[in-house]
Amino acid sequence: MFEASENLPEQVARVIGDRIIRNQLKPGERILEAKLAEAMGVSRSPLREALRILEKQKLVELIPRKGAKVSKISASHIIWFYDIFEALYALVARESAEKADDKDRSALRMALQKIEKAAANRDIEGYYSAIFEFAAVGLKAARNPLLEAIMLDLWPNNRRIQFASLSMRAKDLRTNVRFFQEMVQCVIDGEPSRIEAVVRAYARNEKAFALKIANGKGPWPQEA
Repeated sequence: MFEASENLPEQVARVIGDRIIRNQLKPGERILEAKLAEAMGVSRSPLREALRILEKQKLVELIPRKGAKVSKISASHIIWFYDIFEALYALVARESAEKADDKDRSALRMALQKIEKAAANRDIEGYYSAIFEFAAVGLKAARNPLLEAIMLDLWPNNRRIQFASLSMRAKDLRTNVRFFQEMVQCVIDGEPSRIEAVVRAYARNEKAFALKIANGKGPWPQEA
């Protein structure tokens, strides 16, 4: 049974969104409201509000008189997303390098240790969690509430693409860690220009892997 909270639609949206992110609900799959509401122990009203939230997050598509279905991930979508991702995360990284204090640096080191451990163990789930912890620390260190809000709006898409990409890359994780190691060193050294270049290289690397998936080499269908 699903436990209600003070903000039920958002809670429902998080649960459904997580199923989409983890590919438990497949791209193009119809969302059967009655069945899902019964399974979660909620009424149709909060479920429909949750679907509107997920539509704004680009995780579902609402079709008039036909209901909702899980959105598809196309090569075009990935290109658009990573163009935005690269520009915004480069700004986050620059501001983090300029504004981080000792507490931020310590938190980044701790997050990096989790990334390194997960990569060494080929622990995809642990790595996935650790990179978003790392990003959250970086957002806080940037001390830019507006930029943080914009980035968090993009996170459902980011999580979805990253989860699919990482599921194919257990052997590649240790190589990928170097980007995060360089980012931390840039923050420690206070080098905003250098960290911006590292983040842009990381974003382009991630885009390349995601595009392989979109082109039929992973869990998403090819673009129609």
